[in-house]
Amino acid sequence: MNEDKNIKIARLIGLEKKTREAKTQDELNFIIANETRQIVDFLNSFLLLKGPTDKFQVKATSDLATVDRTAPLITYIENIINNSGQDLKEIQNIELNKISKKIKVKKPKNIPENLLCIPILSPQKGLQGYLLLTRKQNFVENEIELIRHLAVSYGHAFNTFVSDFSITNFLKKNLIGTNAWKVIVVIIVISIIPIKLTSTAPVEVIPKNPILITSPFEGVVKKIVVNNNDQINSGDLLVLLEDTDLLNDYNLSRQSLQVAEKELLRSRQSSFTNNEEKARLAELVAQVDLKKAEVASTGEKLKNSKLYADKKGIAIVDQKTDWQGRPVSVGEKIMTLANPNDVEFLVWLPVKDSLLIRENSEVKVFLDINPIKPLKGKLLRASYEPSLSPEEILSYKIGVSYEGDLPPRIGLRGTAKIYGSKVMLIYYLFRKPITFARQLIGIW
Repeated sequence: MNEDKNIKIARLIGLEKKTREAKTQDELNFIIANETRQIVDFLNSFLLLKGPTDKFQVKATSDLATVDRTAPLITYIENIINNSGQDLKEIQNIELNKISKKIKVKKPKNIPENLLCIPILSPQKGLQGYLLLTRKQNFVENEIELIRHLAVSYGHAFNTFVSDFSITNFLKKNLIGTNAWKVIVVIIVISIIPIKLTSTAPVEVIPKNPILITSPFEGVVKKIVVNNNDQINSGDLLVLLEDTDLLNDYNLSRQSLQVAEKELLRSRQSSFTNNEEKARLAELVAQVDLKKAEVASTGEKLKNSKLYADKKGIAIVDQKTDWQGRPVSVGEKIMTLANPNDVEFLVWLPVKDSLLIRENSEVKVFLDINPIKPLKGKLLRASYEPSLSPEEILSYKIGVSYEGDLPPRIGLRGTAKIYGSKVMLIYYLFRKPITFARQLIGIW
């Protein structure tokens, strides 16, 4: 008898040593569920540990490498512990028939009636789980005493691996009984407040319906008569194109016309007596008509070498002195004539800052000359495809109307604030960080 007792004690010491040497939680779970058989004989064992929601789950069973959480027996064991409503902080026998009726769960046929419930208590972290042992025979007192001693060792071993975090504990420590929950509620309420999504972009004041002064033919700019921002009246001379060659061509064409007309006159006079001259009349008439067309063409070019204003406005010309002697092609813009009282805003919205915008969306313009007083406007149009801005940034061109009485001066620059659709405040604050994170590490 003493020999059996000594063997049991030796096994108990060896098992305690194994639990202390366990390197992982899974290894410790396996030892508890299977090696406990060295101390007391049983049919099945179930190790239940506390989960994040304070519910106990079967983490290990005897003779099985993995646990099937959907198995009826596992579900039954978890229901027994989680729904018993009993104080299970002491080692005790559980009458399965009685408790099954109480929690209204059908008892599986393959489980014995005798079940020993062993709570595993951590000295620092409290109740961590239960070890349930089943067999046909009752557990005697000396077996229960050995298991009680062993359960203390198991509780100490759990200090190494088991975290004391749970949702319930977190709420108890940090929310319940404090004002922290009020702060959280306020933050949540504020974060869902709807606010208009906005984006800022460079802006410039431009004429609304400008008149482009272009070259009517290939030539050379002789002189720009007016200065930048000069007040222009209808009919005022704006640009002189080089006309030396045009004047020479015009004079030559006129001379050629005079020669052709004299030749035609001589031929008509001789045609009455000379049949050959009579036959040349048609050819000479056609030649005169051709020379007249040449005179008209060269005369028109000579006339167009002077560009005049068709309407009243102000002259907009960049670097007037640089234009002198500069060759120009047909249709090339030389200057702009604009109405200073009819202006709009040109916004260059970078692609990276783009947002969902619609026609008539609200826009505020803060000019550099008066950044604290915004000018109001409405979105008129937006380009479908982006293009390079003057700053070499891929951007959308957006036209914005001016909603005011006294228009700003053409050419002024500043910053435009474009208002889009309404979004939650939390999205408004974290839109760019989320976009940056997605581009950087590829999340979402």
